[in-house]
Order: sequence, then structure tokens, then C-alpha cells
Amino acid sequence: MMHLFRRFTVGSVPLKSTEETGLQSRPKLQWRAVACAILLVLVATQSCSMRAAPAFTVAGEKPNALLCRPEGKGPFPAVVWSHGRVVDAVTLERARTGGWRRICQALASDGFVAFVPIREYFGAGPQNIPSNEEDLSRAVDYVKGLSDVDPSRMALMGHSRGGLLTLLVGLERKDLKALVITAPADIPPHFSQAVARVSYINVPVLLLVEEGDEMGSLGAVNALDQALRSRGKEVRTIRYNRGGGHYLFIRVEYWWDDLRSFLRERLL
Repeated sequence: MMHLFRRFTVGSVPLKSTEETGLQSRPKLQWRAVACAILLVLVATQSCSMRAAPAFTVAGEKPNALLCRPEGKGPFPAVVWSHGRVVDAVTLERARTGGWRRICQALASDGFVAFVPIREYFGAGPQNIPSNEEDLSRAVDYVKGLSDVDPSRMALMGHSRGGLLTLLVGLERKDLKALVITAPADIPPHFSQAVARVSYINVPVLLLVEEGDEMGSLGAVNALDQALRSRGKEVRTIRYNRGGGHYLFIRVEYWWDDLRSFLRERLL
């Protein structure tokens, strides 16, 4: 079949008219039509399989991100906070208007532009970790482009599944000033693979966990802490024993003073 295509593409060989070739020209044209159709199908399939980048909306009744600004004139340092998994739409709405908004507002009260991208997928497991990671990195880019943000003073923070995503994004980006990881989710194989690559982290890390964590995050923090220290990374790990479990870190409680001190030390 290749010699048929060469007859059309070599400029030094004149094409014969249809009168000269007769019926022989029709198979060649048909082959070209089939080849073009196959190419169009492949392009269309590839386009449909590509996930559209999220457009962040911070206004309206159900925004897909929360944005909280400090009082005064910027540019301000900024914190992007990645939440954990929610199990249903009711919990999502309660968190969007309740706990996540209070986290956002508390960060702004402490002098930081706070941004909380909202994931509305309720499934568990590892299948969406790569796309979640991409979306979180886009959120960092979005905040860096805000007019009242100093892009050289940005921290990434996450809890549970969001803590794992913070670690993954922190491994890839070199434009962050600090990472804060609270009660990270040990989702295989992503968590163990990330722990094995912590030599790529080049910023200070704050690890927080409550010893009564009911989701296995204490073991995850211990493994991550050991990996960071063995590679000479700057890490501060706090294991609380004052109660609250896994969900302590979606509430502004006694641990917040340690967070505030770390962020101010690294960003202000």
C-alpha cells in the first residue's frame, strides 16, 4: 500500500489525469479517504479522552473553590489547602459551608491568602489520585496568578487524601516555600512510592497527626518522618495526644497555634 501513497507525495513525478488512469485512480482515492477517516477518528478519540482543566469558581451558591483574603493591602503570602475525601453530597455541602470555610477564614485571619479547591468526587481508592494531583497543581498555578499574592511565598497544605496529594505535588514543584501534611492517607501504591522519592523535596515540611488517629495515619506519618530525616530533609513532626483523632485537622482547634507559627516562620 505504501507505493500508492508515494505516487501522490513525490513532487517530481507528475500525477496522471483520471482519463489516463481510468478506474485505477478510484482505489487510490478510496485508500486516501480511508486513511483520512482513520486519522480523524484517532484525533477525536484522543481529544475526548483528555480531561478538561478545572475552571475555578469562588462565587455563587456552590463554588468549586473557596478564596479568603486578609485585610489590608498585598501582596500577601498564600496557602493552598487540599481537603480529604468526602463520602456523599450532604457531607460535601456541610464541609463547603462549614469546616472548610472556617479553615479558609482562619488562614486569612493569620495574614495569608487562602485557597481551597473542592473535589466533588466521592469514590475511594487510588484511581483518581493522578487527576487529583494535576488539579491541585493547577490550583497552585491559579493562586500564583492572583494580583494580591506574592508567588514567591506560597505553601501547600493538605489533610488525609489531600495530605497525600500535597506530598505528591511537593515532589514535583520547585516553587513552593513549605509543605504542611496532616494525617496523610496511606493509599497504595501512591503513598509508598512518594515516600521512596522524598529526596526530591527541597522545602521544610510540617507533619501533624493525632496519636488516636483511627484511619492509620500515625503509621503513615512515622514512615514519612523517618524517610525525610534519613535523607537529611528539614521536617518538624508533631504527634498530639490530646484527642481529636483523624478529623482533628478539619477543625480550628489546639493544633492551630503550631500551624500558625510554622507558616509565619516560613512565609512572613
